[in-house]
This record gives sequence, C-alpha cells and structure tokens, in this order.
Amino acid sequence: MSIKGRQAFQLLMVLVFVLLPSLTLGEIGPAMSGLTGSATDATAAFFSPAGITRQDRPEIVVQTMMAYTDSKFNVDEATFEGGDGDSDQSVIIIPGIFYTHPLKERLHLGLSLNVPSGLGYDYGGDWSGRYLSKSSTLAFVAASTVLAYQVNDGLSLSAGPYLIYVDSKIRTRVNNLVPGHPDGSVKLEENGADVGVMLGAMYQFTDSARLGVTYRSELNPDLEGTPSFKNVDPLLREALAALDLLGTEIDVDFTVPQQLQVGFYTELSDRWSLTGDLMWIDMSEFGVTQISIEADSINLDGEFQDMGVVTAGLKYRYDEDLAISVGGLYSSSPVKDSKRVLGLPFDRVIGGGIGIDLPILGYPSHINLNYFDLGDGDVSHTGGPLTGSVDGSFDRNFAVMLDFQFRKSF
Repeated sequence: MSIKGRQAFQLLMVLVFVLLPSLTLGEIGPAMSGLTGSATDATAAFFSPAGITRQDRPEIVVQTMMAYTDSKFNVDEATFEGGDGDSDQSVIIIPGIFYTHPLKERLHLGLSLNVPSGLGYDYGGDWSGRYLSKSSTLAFVAASTVLAYQVNDGLSLSAGPYLIYVDSKIRTRVNNLVPGHPDGSVKLEENGADVGVMLGAMYQFTDSARLGVTYRSELNPDLEGTPSFKNVDPLLREALAALDLLGTEIDVDFTVPQQLQVGFYTELSDRWSLTGDLMWIDMSEFGVTQISIEADSINLDGEFQDMGVVTAGLKYRYDEDLAISVGGLYSSSPVKDSKRVLGLPFDRVIGGGIGIDLPILGYPSHINLNYFDLGDGDVSHTGGPLTGSVDGSFDRNFAVMLDFQFRKSF
C-alpha cells in the first residue's frame, strides 16, 4: 500500500472510531512508557498479554502513529569523492490494532496486529559512501494471539503464538571495473516470516499496584531475494556470473532476537500514577545482511551486543476525561562504534514526550507527542577496493512522533 493509501486508510479508521459511542481512552504513555505494567486496555494483548484478564468487556484499540524522521550524515574521511550524505527527511504512518475478549470468567483472548519496529536511511546516490550503502530499510510486522488465565485474585498467566514478518530493502551503487564506465547499481529485496511463542505473567499486589512480565522467543525467518543489477560493465558482469550472483536467489539465515519486558504500575493517589519498564533484547543474536560487491561474497553479517531499554511515566488526572502525562526513554546502543555499519547505523536512543487526555468532538482521546534523539551514529566502515571506506557521523538524527489512540468497549 502506498503512503497516500495508508494515510487514507488510517484517516478513515480514526473518523469511524471518533463517531462510535462508548469511546474511552488508550493507555500507551509518552515515550512508550507504561507498556508492561499498565494493562488498562486492549493494547495489553501484545505488550502485556497476561494483563488482558483485567478487561471485563470486549474492546478494541486502533492506534495511529505519525513519525517524522530527519537525518544528515557528514563524512570525515572517505576513499572516494562525493562528500556528505543527502539530507533525509520522511513522514511515515505506523498503524496498530488490538482486540481483547473475555471467553469465560477467568479465561480471556487477545489479538493484535502492529508494526513494533523499523529503520530506514537514504544517503543519496552520489555521496562518498555510495558503494557501501545508498539506502536501506528494515521493517517488522507482528501478529499475535494469546490466551490469558486468571489463576487467582493476584496472579494471571498467558501464552500464545506470535508471527513476525520481516521486509528488507538494500540499494547500493556499483563501482565498475572498466575505467570511465558510469556507476552501476544493485538492489536486493528480501522478506520472510516465522512463528514464535509469547508468554506473560501479571501479579496484582493491590487494586492500585501491579507488576507485569512479557517474554517473546527468538525467531528465524528465512529471508529470500534475488539481487537486481543495472548498468554493470561487461567485465564485472562476467565476474558476477562466474560467482553465480546474476539472477540467483539468495537465502539468508536471519535472526529476530528474544526479548524480555518487566514493568510496574502504581497509583500514588487518586490523581497521580507512576509506571516503569525495563526491556532486555538479545541483540547479540541479531542477524542482518548487507550487499558487498567483493571478489568472493555478497553478504556481510553485522556484529551486535545485547540491548537494554528503560522507560518511566508519570500521569496527573484532573478529571475523569482530562489528564496530562510525561514520559522518558533510554535505549543503549546495540553495536559498538567500531562495529557500526552504514546500512543499519544503530546507536543509543534518548526520548521524551508529553501526553494529554481530553475530549475531542465530545469524545475522550489520548494523544502523545514524542521526540527521540537517535544518536550521532559514529561510523568507521571499511570496505574493499571497489567499495572503499568511510568515516563519519550524523549531524542530525532524530524522530518526532505523534501518537493517537482510540478505544471502543462493547
């Protein structure tokens, strides 16, 4: 679906839910705070599945996040001329839908379809690192089904399958062997899916304090794609043919790492509430592929390290349908500076946001405005004689996100 198509679809869903009666609030907080411990609506079906036992009626939450990203990579040293990367600004729409349904007094069903993460960079086709990376995108779509059972007044447990679909697109310029021949290009699109297990637990200490735990298993989708070469000179084309890289499908063993979330929710008073979350992501097992036009290979595996994420949120409720909240996030870098590559220049993330609950057109709504500093992404990417090397960092690298959540109880 095109960007315009996605925008039209999301606008339609927002209008439908604004006009529905019995509309109440979504509860993902600013800077993604409160994911694991809150469990106050159907978003718990993915983020805190054991918490869906707290819902006594069927309900659905539609979420729309609009994100603006801005990045600019500056080159300090490079093998080839071309200068800095292009300024890269983009607007993306990130949808999500969550549904919970009580089956019996203690047994509950949860369904979700969302886009939990993604990354993309476009450096341009004429910069100094064009033979290492022109553009790259990596996106994940998740779908889950869980059953949650309330063991007793305090403890709830959940389990169910979840599916991850991975889509990767990589483009680079090709440095032809024949002198004077203009650059060629290569594009590799890969996709695949796998099914894992999602487990959850929640313990309700009191009516106003609880602790949640969510675990998602490692997945290994088999990514498949065929590289597409354009304007490659005869000498290089002959070399690629000898390596069986022309028109040959590439299978990649990709790993989506296991994850563990722990979070709490507590009400400090009738008006104040506090959340905190910790997340561990086994990024040392993360698998990723890049194109590298060398004498013997087209694949390059990145080297990553485990990643930690912490969030905190605070909400003040003025009235039943009016509240303000703040949140913060810190995520450690999943890769050392010396191991970072241009295709996926992960770095630490620092985020903050403000949220507001207020009536819109006579109905309650929950809106977050978030800012994320994505780090300077310091890169020292060393390639071969055809691709060259690049040292540099991002002068700008941030995202601004506007998050709308609409919820209907049946």
